[in-house]
Amino acid sequence: ELEAMKKNAEIDRKKIDELTREKELLNKKMLKTAADTTKQQDIVKLHEQSKKNLEHEIQNYKEEAQKQRKLIYQLEKERDRYINEASEMTQKCLGAMEEVKIREMQIFDYKKKIAEAETKLKQQQNLYEAVRSDRNLYSKNLIESQDEILEMKRKLKIMNHQIDQLKEEISAKRHCSI
Repeated sequence: ELEAMKKNAEIDRKKIDELTREKELLNKKMLKTAADTTKQQDIVKLHEQSKKNLEHEIQNYKEEAQKQRKLIYQLEKERDRYINEASEMTQKCLGAMEEVKIREMQIFDYKKKIAEAETKLKQQQNLYEAVRSDRNLYSKNLIESQDEILEMKRKLKIMNHQIDQLKEEISAKRHCSI
C-alpha cells in the first residue's frame, strides 16, 4: 500500500507538475494575450486618434472646399463683370473709332473746301490785282485826260478871249470905217 501511495503520490506529483506547467503556460499565454490586448487597445486608440485627425482634416478640407467654391463663384462673377465691361468698352471704342472716321472725313471735306476757297481767293486776288492795275491805269489816264481837258479849256478860254478881242477889233475897225 505504501508502494501504491508512493505511486499515487508520484502520479499526483506528476499531475501537479503537469498542471503547474500548464498553469505557467496559461499564465504566459494570458500575459501574452493581455500584452496583445494592450497592444490592440493601443492600436485601436491610435486608429481612433487617426480617425479623429482624419475627420478633422476632412472637415477642414470641406470648409476649405466651401471657401474655394465661394471664391470661385466670386471670381466667376467678377470675370463676367469684366467681360461685360470689356464688351461695353469695346463697343464704346468702336463707336469712338467710327466717330473718328466721320470726323476725319469731315476734316478731309473741310480741307478740300479750304483748298477750293484758297484757290478761289487767289483767283479773286488776281482779279482784284488786275482790276486795281486797270483802275490805276484808268485813273492815270483820267488824270492825264483831265489835265488835257484843263489845258484845252485854258487854251479854249485863251482862244475865246482872243476871238473876243478880235471881234472887238473888227467891230472897232468897222466902226472906224463907218
